[in-house]
Amino acid sequence: MRISRLAALAVAWPLWLAADDGAGGARGTNKLAFILPNLFGTGGLTLPNPDHVAHFDSAFRESFTPFNSAIASQLTSLPIPSPASGFVYTVDPALGVATKSSISFGPILAERAETIGKDKFFFGFSTQFFRFDTLDGIDLRKVPAVFQHSPTDNATFQRDLITADTFLDMRIGQFTSYFTYGLTERVDVSVAVPLVSANLDAVSTARVQRIGTGTDASVHFFGSGDRTTQQFSGAGHAFGIGDVLVRTKGTVLRSANAGLALGLDLRAPTGDEYDFLGSGAAGVRPFVALSLRAGRVSPHVNGSFQWNGSSVLAGDVTTGRKQKLSNEIGYIAGADIGVTQKFTLAMDVLGISRTKGTYATLTNFTAANNQTFQNVAFRSGARNITNGSVGFKVNGVANLLVTFNLLFKLNNDGLRGRVTPLIGLAYSF
Repeated sequence: MRISRLAALAVAWPLWLAADDGAGGARGTNKLAFILPNLFGTGGLTLPNPDHVAHFDSAFRESFTPFNSAIASQLTSLPIPSPASGFVYTVDPALGVATKSSISFGPILAERAETIGKDKFFFGFSTQFFRFDTLDGIDLRKVPAVFQHSPTDNATFQRDLITADTFLDMRIGQFTSYFTYGLTERVDVSVAVPLVSANLDAVSTARVQRIGTGTDASVHFFGSGDRTTQQFSGAGHAFGIGDVLVRTKGTVLRSANAGLALGLDLRAPTGDEYDFLGSGAAGVRPFVALSLRAGRVSPHVNGSFQWNGSSVLAGDVTTGRKQKLSNEIGYIAGADIGVTQKFTLAMDVLGISRTKGTYATLTNFTAANNQTFQNVAFRSGARNITNGSVGFKVNGVANLLVTFNLLFKLNNDGLRGRVTPLIGLAYSF
């Protein structure tokens, strides 16, 4: 009864956190989500000439929402280690006791159909480090933008532009604690609680392109340095609880060499979205897990649909307006191989399809003198994110498992990093 109460408390706790909204109570402009909107100043890019209001507009600033939205979408689908136990127990009818029944220790980022077993506990923690270096294939170390002069009666002034090359460094460290408890022989419940460290650094070098005013530097100029170029920067760091995940899984079909399970994930928006600790939106994800067994090889397939709620990151952080995040269809296909009794190799392909959303692309902007400049633009459309995963689990002593995994991108859609390492420890009792 004490174990059952503990499991119920673990399920209710993250939901209470979401209702309390303690993580995101402060909405000051020192939050990470305001770094890009305010990179060139709260009023946009305005030059200091007292005799001429030189205000320049750019899709990079006015449409900063797509970058925040990309981060929010990424936070809804950051892969976490499966809270399913590496050890599976079944009751031996002859002996009346639970014995280990699995050959391998299971997948790392996927779910298998088997449940842990009645009254069994599985506890673990893992750490991952994400360093995002591309957005839809665009190198975040040099994002080009073109700022056009706001409308004015002087056509000569209006031809001038400001171009900028912006360096963006987005890093997320995720330390996740999770446990699984077997309610019955076929049903278990899991809770995953991430602690997130988020860092964003932005440095932009802007240059006045005097297309209309030519060599006359008295109209459009910066207030320091050579008056033609100026650097703008912003940086921030945040640490705290992320979006807590509660999972229920039940095995509906089971045989000696196959199993089928249905499950449901509930994501509570417990992380502060203004600091990129969480997505800012609740999520519901029903899924199906199919597992097979052929000797030491255990193929598995997962399919899911994730419904996402509304988040300010998909809307407008400056006004607090929320907008719905894109729903997602997900799949995982792979196999785990019990190489020895102590060593399991796991390999997977992970895919996410977003039916609608915003993506970044590079275009050429043609100035009044026919000179071209690269510019980032944002479009609406579907996104398909595909990753590969390879790792292993080692059973050191007793029921202790050590996990190591590498996640790597197989295409360029979305906000991505090249390789994401994972290290974890878990224990079953």
